[in-house]
Amino acid sequence: MPSEDALLHLREDEASSEQFFFRSFSNCRLPANLYDHDGNRQIHSIVSQSDSLFPPVIHMPGNLASGCTFVVVDERLYFLYDRVERWSDVPDHVAFVAVRLDAERIAALAENATDVRLTPSEYLLLSHLLTGLDLKTAAARLGASYDTKRKQIQVILDKMGCKTQTVLLRNLSLEITAGILDEILPLQKRDFETALVKRQFGKDVIVNTISIGDGIDVPVWEFGARRGRPVLYFHSMLAPVVFHDEMIDTLKENGLRWLVVPRHFLGFEGNLDVQTRLARLTRALSDTMEYLTDEPLICVAESAGVTWAAHFARHNPHMVSQLVLAATPQVFKPEPGSHNPTIFIEMSQRVRRDERVIAGLTQIYNAFSRVPVLAKKGLAHLYRKSAADTACLETFFRHTHLSDWLRLIANHATFASVDEIANLQRDWLGDLKKTTCRVTFVHGEEDPISPIEDIQAIAETMPEASFHAFENAGHLILTQHFKALVSQMIAHEGLAHAAS
Repeated sequence: MPSEDALLHLREDEASSEQFFFRSFSNCRLPANLYDHDGNRQIHSIVSQSDSLFPPVIHMPGNLASGCTFVVVDERLYFLYDRVERWSDVPDHVAFVAVRLDAERIAALAENATDVRLTPSEYLLLSHLLTGLDLKTAAARLGASYDTKRKQIQVILDKMGCKTQTVLLRNLSLEITAGILDEILPLQKRDFETALVKRQFGKDVIVNTISIGDGIDVPVWEFGARRGRPVLYFHSMLAPVVFHDEMIDTLKENGLRWLVVPRHFLGFEGNLDVQTRLARLTRALSDTMEYLTDEPLICVAESAGVTWAAHFARHNPHMVSQLVLAATPQVFKPEPGSHNPTIFIEMSQRVRRDERVIAGLTQIYNAFSRVPVLAKKGLAHLYRKSAADTACLETFFRHTHLSDWLRLIANHATFASVDEIANLQRDWLGDLKKTTCRVTFVHGEEDPISPIEDIQAIAETMPEASFHAFENAGHLILTQHFKALVSQMIAHEGLAHAAS
């Protein structure tokens, strides 16, 4: 029999749990409950259906790298999330949040499966598989033969539109996790960049966070065909997204799954060692893409993103089928036969002589980026020699998307610009020339940042590379000719498949 003090302490814990629950989950549309460190349910009669929906005890598996998992209790599937520190006012005794997932809710959270109807038997099998059991163990747990469940999983695959069990479980776990976290996490704790990309693209973007082993948490934004051919986009210095009105439709029409890892927001602030950041980013990307995809990647890189993509492709040759480089930056040591150094080359030489120049340039860049009027004037001057770029920038600033990203990066990823400038100074061309995949250069004839002759000279030193010049295009070529570049990329990929 608990002592009077123990009972008093228990009632105090329950009261604080109820208050926290109402503050944090009153608007949650999913059935949720709180559990303490011993796995005891915290919310009882205060929520009308809590007693019937949630078991008295749920045990959270230990050593979870991602902070979330699936468990089956009393023939029901639950999603558990133990990163309760995301709520600043969480009581000390609360250990994790539990969300109940019935068959209908699984279908509702799954992409392209909202009309799927699972039988009770199919729901139970899928639930056990989502917890990490293999098919043989799940069949034994359910008291059925392996052959029976093997046939049943094929029926589920057909319903869900997936070819393999591995693809189904990976996609479903990601989709369910993203949907639940988007619903339960406190708004004030959400990442500013996630809020902005959702504001810009709405339901057309899926936001995931992948954590593998002891690696960093990697945000992954997905656009286009959810189960299409994977394309990994290495974004420019200006923003982590492409500003093209028909981007989503174009990707879906061509069966492409556009994946973006916004490297500015990966938590490398203060680390000015370019090689360290490169190694960490490449390792995190390769681990994440191995988890997310089953086939080689088409890597698309824009402007400063080219330098990161070259490093990734060189060190992960088995993962990349094609490298498409748009608006490739000018190298600090121009190739033989190139034109006179531009202002970029002159600045690069000064940066290489004195690293303090990087910090100074970054402070100036961020100061301008924080003020839309100054950012617009500065970029207009920088791109003034390209009519295509000037028109593009006018559109960007008319809709505020670019100015929002510039201001966000300047305020919340202060050192990202330092890393971008520093990375441009290293020998990234050496990485590029050691890649083994198909390389395609696409460049605007009006590019005011990287003279087209210099980039063509680079392409000519790579016998297997192809070079395509676009009229009425400047440094912002990916936005200006997105549909044409996608068509060209698909054509090259088709030729590559035919050749193999």
